[in-house]
Amino acid sequence: MVNALSCHAPVGRRVGWLVGLCCWLLLLSSAGEARADKYAGEFMLGGGGARAMALGGAFTAVADDPSAVFWNPAGLTAMPTRQLLLMHEERFGGLVDRDFAAYAQPVSWALLGGEAAGFGLALIRLGIDDIPVTAHLFSQLDVNGDAQISDEESLGLFELQDQIVYKSDSEVALFVSYGEQRGDWRLGGSLKLIRQSVADESSFGIGLDAALLRPRVWRNLDFGLKLQDVTTTYLSWSTGKNEVIVPALVPGLAWRQPLPAWHAGVLLAGALETRFEDYGDADQFAWGSVSANLHLGLELDLRERVFLRGGFDSGFGSDDLTAGAGFRLDFLTVDYAYGGDKLGIDEVSHRISVTARF
Repeated sequence: MVNALSCHAPVGRRVGWLVGLCCWLLLLSSAGEARADKYAGEFMLGGGGARAMALGGAFTAVADDPSAVFWNPAGLTAMPTRQLLLMHEERFGGLVDRDFAAYAQPVSWALLGGEAAGFGLALIRLGIDDIPVTAHLFSQLDVNGDAQISDEESLGLFELQDQIVYKSDSEVALFVSYGEQRGDWRLGGSLKLIRQSVADESSFGIGLDAALLRPRVWRNLDFGLKLQDVTTTYLSWSTGKNEVIVPALVPGLAWRQPLPAWHAGVLLAGALETRFEDYGDADQFAWGSVSANLHLGLELDLRERVFLRGGFDSGFGSDDLTAGAGFRLDFLTVDYAYGGDKLGIDEVSHRISVTARF
């Protein structure tokens, strides 16, 4: 029966069967891992690309540049040429540096016998340098021997500055992605390898994302769906501790409205990042152990050369506001994005990316 379904059933029916299977895996994995670490792999959130950030992270149903490797690998099927995207971001006033690089290209082969296919690679790196480590100075600072460091005793650090050790926090994720078009549907997936290093400790993990994209599901409306960490992602630390990244569901919609009379176009996008880890008030919406964040974005393009963007990322306050602009010059596109003061420390985030087509 499975073979008959694979060979003869309509594409829409096969895709529906695939969606059902993926959702079942998602719920099964989340239900079976009640003690997941909520913020494991947090450095990957926000993906890559200044355009996606300026749109408030509402990129699941857009996914039409190399950053699709993260946002929705099914979008790789529509890459007309080879493309390379390089991004640098300074978060919270430069406290955290974050870099993203992605490469995507069309391929002439198709693993599932589809009409078109694309391949992509992406690398995310988050780094915090010069973190002072003073644990080895405890005995020298604890002058009275009460096993506590008082405010007065902590002043002794000034005399021990030459003995302070500085460490770094480096977190890296490598994505290997593939997308293929089957009829009106586009399917995609990403294998991701995760490596984290904090001071002298490190971790390694392997995860899998699955995705769908359906352009023009109704008129100019595109539909996208990302099943993140669909099989549950395990991070194994050198300390012997294991962390778990629970699956997340990210549906999205995008409406593209051309304005030929003005040589312009409008893109309106939204995505609902849904998690099953009992984030509660930490997320925008919560229903028991389920929580969600809404991402909204608007883009105006002028002659496909100048782009103005704005959005809201997980809220509607001034700190949730995102904005940006882009400029396309022949084979090169430069994008900039601004993100609000999410931590409430009077520091915003800036992201710039450059995309080359060749």
